[in-house]
Amino acid sequence: MRQNEYDEMHALESDFWWFAGMRDVTESLLKYHGGRRFLRFLDVGCGTGINLLWAARKFGPESVVGSDYSPAALEWCRRTLNSLQAELPALPRLSRGDVRHLPFAADSFDALTLLDVLDQFPPDGQDLLGFAELHRVLRPGGVAFVRVPAYRWLLSSHDYVYESKHRYNAPELARKMSGVGFEIVTTTYANTILFPLALLQRGLRIFTGYQQHKTDAQPWPKSLQWLNNPFRSCLSLEAAWLERGHRLPFGLSAICIARKP
Repeated sequence: MRQNEYDEMHALESDFWWFAGMRDVTESLLKYHGGRRFLRFLDVGCGTGINLLWAARKFGPESVVGSDYSPAALEWCRRTLNSLQAELPALPRLSRGDVRHLPFAADSFDALTLLDVLDQFPPDGQDLLGFAELHRVLRPGGVAFVRVPAYRWLLSSHDYVYESKHRYNAPELARKMSGVGFEIVTTTYANTILFPLALLQRGLRIFTGYQQHKTDAQPWPKSLQWLNNPFRSCLSLEAAWLERGHRLPFGLSAICIARKP
């Protein structure tokens, strides 16, 4: 991602419906399937740092580490964390690293998240290196939470801006994680309620030949800002459903939770 895309992401991550709602989904699934408090927590591909703050508040700031390959992302993380230093007794630690070669010792973490990162690699085996690294750095019994964009046929200009090369389905995601040694706890989709709207939007782009050179995560025009809360509520409803142990059969994101034996 380019610098301006990180700037735009940071401006939206705190309150925009998709970012905030997907944090609700992540929390619900980890609550139900994690089973315990995590002593050491890693966010791989930590972006601009908002998810690190979320993890620090949920799991304790001494336990959270963020890793990203992009110097621009890590600079945003430092600025984000330093601006809120008064709220945290200790800041999450940051480290630069490629998901295929993480700079951590084996068996280092109790849990990790990898959110919309591996889609940036073509399905030529590079993603398998990433899955294997997640397995390596987790302690036995550790939990991996992996989220990727769903369905290859939904590749669009949004993905090209984010440099996505591949979108997964849930069985493929589970198969690849199982192949590097994980025990699959559950798979599900998310962003299900609004899925028909996304299909309509992308279908219209294909029909009209229109390709926007920006992501779908854009600030609402003033006249539509009232939609942010209803859209967020859709994801909150999904989070409540998932927290009860249910699954969602389709959606814009595929999720796999797995455990290292």
